[in-house]
Amino acid sequence: MPYLADDTAPEPDASTDPNPEPNPDPNTGVDQMTNGVVVIDDGVVRKRIRRPLDLVRFAVAVAVAAGTIALGWFATSTTAGLDSDLESGVSLIPSVVVLMLNIVGGIGTLGLPVAGAINLIIRKRVRQLFDSLVAMFLAVSLLFLIAYVIGSLNNTQLLVALAGSTSSTSGATAPILGGIIAFITVARLMGRRPWNVISAVIVASLIIVTVLSAGIALAGIGLSLSVGWAVGLLTRYALGTSTTRPRGTEVAAALSRGGFPLVELRFSNLTARGRRYEASTRSGDTLRVTVFDRDLEGAGLVNAIWTSLRLRDEPGKGAFNMRRAVDHAALIAYAAENAGAPIPRLLLTTEVGPDSCALVYQRVPGQTLERLAATGDISNDDLDSAWRALRTLHEHQMSHRALSARHLLRADSGGVWLLGMEQGAIAVSDVAQRLDLAELLCSLAMLTSVERAVESGRKVLGSQGLARALPALQPVALSASTRKALRKHKGMIISLRDAIVEMRPDADTEQIQLQRIKPRTLIMIVVGTIAGYVLLSQLTSVDLATLFSTANWWWMLAALIFSLITYAGATWSLSGFVPEKLSFMRTLLAQVAGDFATLVSPPTLGAIAINVRFLQKSGLHPALAAASVGVAQVAAFITHIGLLFGFGIAAGTQADFTFDPPMWAVIGVAAVAVALLALLAVPAVRREIIKRIGPLVKEVIPRLVTVAQRPGKLIEGIGGILLLNLAYVGVLFACVEAFGGSLTIAVVAVVYLAGATIGQAAPTPGGLGAVEAALAAGLTAAGLDAGLAVSAVLLYRMFTFWIPTIPGYWAFNYLTKKGAL
Repeated sequence: MPYLADDTAPEPDASTDPNPEPNPDPNTGVDQMTNGVVVIDDGVVRKRIRRPLDLVRFAVAVAVAAGTIALGWFATSTTAGLDSDLESGVSLIPSVVVLMLNIVGGIGTLGLPVAGAINLIIRKRVRQLFDSLVAMFLAVSLLFLIAYVIGSLNNTQLLVALAGSTSSTSGATAPILGGIIAFITVARLMGRRPWNVISAVIVASLIIVTVLSAGIALAGIGLSLSVGWAVGLLTRYALGTSTTRPRGTEVAAALSRGGFPLVELRFSNLTARGRRYEASTRSGDTLRVTVFDRDLEGAGLVNAIWTSLRLRDEPGKGAFNMRRAVDHAALIAYAAENAGAPIPRLLLTTEVGPDSCALVYQRVPGQTLERLAATGDISNDDLDSAWRALRTLHEHQMSHRALSARHLLRADSGGVWLLGMEQGAIAVSDVAQRLDLAELLCSLAMLTSVERAVESGRKVLGSQGLARALPALQPVALSASTRKALRKHKGMIISLRDAIVEMRPDADTEQIQLQRIKPRTLIMIVVGTIAGYVLLSQLTSVDLATLFSTANWWWMLAALIFSLITYAGATWSLSGFVPEKLSFMRTLLAQVAGDFATLVSPPTLGAIAINVRFLQKSGLHPALAAASVGVAQVAAFITHIGLLFGFGIAAGTQADFTFDPPMWAVIGVAAVAVALLALLAVPAVRREIIKRIGPLVKEVIPRLVTVAQRPGKLIEGIGGILLLNLAYVGVLFACVEAFGGSLTIAVVAVVYLAGATIGQAAPTPGGLGAVEAALAAGLTAAGLDAGLAVSAVLLYRMFTFWIPTIPGYWAFNYLTKKGAL
């Protein structure tokens, strides 16, 4: 009977194998059966493999370790109470039982690895023994290191959570326990009897003895167990494990037992779930054999999770499970055969040893349309036959879900057959059928032309039937192989949609909402959460009630007015460098939306991306849009430096004013400058920069000349930049005055301009951290009290960064819905 998980599947014992494999010929790579009847071309089964399920379990183990630390940290009182209850309960155990547990734990600590090592040597698994000892050493070393680091941090709360006390005799981890777990995991003792019982008893004894000794808290024991398990799994995945996959001879023997004695079994290709063979029987029939291997279970789990989160309707997808995959493939094959669909018949399903299953299909002689497309030998009859095959499936409420060109076979006897039906589904929804129609339409259009594919579909399905594909004609609805092929056919989906609309003007054109969540939305949620955490960490250092009660509300109102003026300046600073006519209100909303974009991107980059996109949607060519924004940025930089120089002179040379930016900011800017200079010294980098920037520069210079020839536009652009910077200076000055500060406008301007320059180099969203530190340091250096400086900067950031994100979000969504962004 097959087992359901790797850890519980018995491993083949080389010393007791009743059917030893034949030795392959080292010169030909061909295995020969002892009776000389079956020739097997098989060189694909490696001795050691990496199991995807081990990697999945490793992620679970890491998550358990992190959760254990978090639970101990945030629920110290609860875990302490649990520890106390456990100690009280364990103390009631009779002394004889405690003595037995100590003996079992003490002997087992040394005896289990020794006995396990002897067992592995007897079974001729010396490599596995070496891997097990490596894992045990790594786990013990890592847990000792974790305990040392925790003890060195002088963090009382963490130490109490894991060790149970701050005593020097208490440890935060149990290295020996973790090492035993790592050894058991790599040696796979839990998958063999009676080793699974012995291992469980020894581990349980060690845990109880550790609790009795009160030398470590329950969270520390949990951390040790999860770390040991994680190290064992990672070692097992990194170094690989001995394969249990059957060789080709075993596959041939299984088919012979099922009534299909073979003459030849030849390897075809590997799949994500196993491998395929081409076989010839003694009766002269040809077969297609699909082998599912249990050691590939867990493959595709990450993709399955992401797909289920992202898409609303994705039947038949999930992490690979051998038994479930065999059952599903057999069900689909029998259902399709009963429906009369042209797919290869399933002739046999059989186990091949305890860890693999084989499905034997009829092999249909012919060539795939993918190969025929290279010679242009695809007739209209072939297209019609493909549509009829799909119509048969849909009439019986079935779907294929992988109708790429390589799954369409033109048989030598005529007609098109459907391959790759293993991913199909029964009792499907209308949406699933529409997805099939859209994918087959795209595949046939890429093989021939849009006109031939649409005409053939109309001929077989009718205009109304083919028009059902229209709402599903979107890349996300197609399989990965079809999406990849479409990259070479730019605009084909649009051409197909246009052709169907022309054929059926009253067809439903609204696209089906297949995406549950878009990648951009997920990124914005993650980054927004980080930004929110940063904001909360900043606000916790200030008493908001005191902040607003002591501030002068008139100056706060002035700061709010100046912050509103910045949007007018930003609007003119963009429209002034665009010769084309722009809507003032929509351009203003784009600048507001830019504030929301800075929440998830470094300073300036978000606003630049928004402006370029806005100009493109306003009708400008992408190159002209980028050139206009580039001209605006160059002018803004020159104006910024000029203002900094001018206000620096106006501020005078007071002895008490020296701007001293944070050391980390200076080091960071210097490191970036050195790295850029080093990259410029590489010829290949210079060529790549010239290749990418050259066309843009060629567009920027004519754009700059065009704007320079229109003085009104030039005044509008430069005036907008001046207004933007002066308004920001006004906001900061008003925030300083709101708390009773007494700095001159010139000094505040120098602090803002210099601080903004440093903030632009920060890679954090909106310059978080860098802008606050630079401005606070500048105001303090100018003579303002440090507490007042921090309060003024936080108030400034509230008016210029945090509050604008709310209308920015609304503006972003509004412009997106209107097609202006």
